[in-house]
Amino acid sequence: MPTLRLFARFREIAGTDTVVVDEGSVGEILDRAAAEYGPAFENSLASAGVWVNGDPVDRAAPVAADDEMAIIPPVSGGTYAAPQTQQTLAVDPAESILSVIVLAALLVSAWVPLEWFVVISVGAALAWLWDLSDSSSAPEGNFNLYATLLAPPITAAATYAWGYQGYAGGLAASVLIVIFWPIFQARWRGVESIAMTASVAVIAAAGAGALVMLRMMSTTVALSFVLIVSVAIIAALVTAIYGGQSIDPNVGTLVGALGAGLLVGVATTEIDIATGLFAAVAVAAGLIAGRVFGSMVRSGSIVHTVRLPGQLTPLDGLWLAAPLYWLALVLLG
Repeated sequence: MPTLRLFARFREIAGTDTVVVDEGSVGEILDRAAAEYGPAFENSLASAGVWVNGDPVDRAAPVAADDEMAIIPPVSGGTYAAPQTQQTLAVDPAESILSVIVLAALLVSAWVPLEWFVVISVGAALAWLWDLSDSSSAPEGNFNLYATLLAPPITAAATYAWGYQGYAGGLAASVLIVIFWPIFQARWRGVESIAMTASVAVIAAAGAGALVMLRMMSTTVALSFVLIVSVAIIAALVTAIYGGQSIDPNVGTLVGALGAGLLVGVATTEIDIATGLFAAVAVAAGLIAGRVFGSMVRSGSIVHTVRLPGQLTPLDGLWLAAPLYWLALVLLG
């Protein structure tokens, strides 16, 4: 009978690195494995590569009695080499409509009273958290969603009320909630669970609070941030579609951010060109780092060129980009 070898997070989810399976096509074997090992295993398959006897294959390939089939995430310590014959989009345009709506809401709300901007920023953060949890394939199950949902409203409200001090206090409160929550729910007492939940909570809280901070600086500053983020995300998508293997989407992110930063520096009086470019680099760094973090939570691996599960994946980097943009403006202010 064929042997199925599992690497990295697939090994962690299944609890073994080798499984004897029935003969059939690659797709049939993957479907049976997903049914046996659950949603986390199935979600991770979206970004994994499959090989039979060391060669990359598709779902239609047959697996015979003496064959060895391997499933490996994009980043793996396995001995098989990842295939370089195909690149899948990091973002599916048809599934990014919700991200467009969120960015449009932030753009429009920058013109309305600050209180409404706070509400919309918090709503965007909560929607992202819910999407992240729904598509997470962490080995121990999803992070503690309900503990993280408290972080953005607390931090955003505290920032609105007390400024810098409220921002810092909101971040501290977010961490304390995550730490003390396991007292009441034993399932969240694992070190890995607490670490993941705290990371997600801090990122969401930092992003929501920083958005409020940017809007408190001025409408122009908030608009400039949303503009740079939007252009950088679009540039990454275009690069993924047309760049092939020669241009990484991360390069597209940086180029798009720099272009938008230059435009902001030329078109506004509050932000000069040097500050706009420096802040744009900070946004690009946040978007790339956030994309890496999001891919780890959503797929269990670090990936850049495959479509990840979820409806708000383009916004994974927004919540790190916002505080970095704010810090850049403060440093050069």
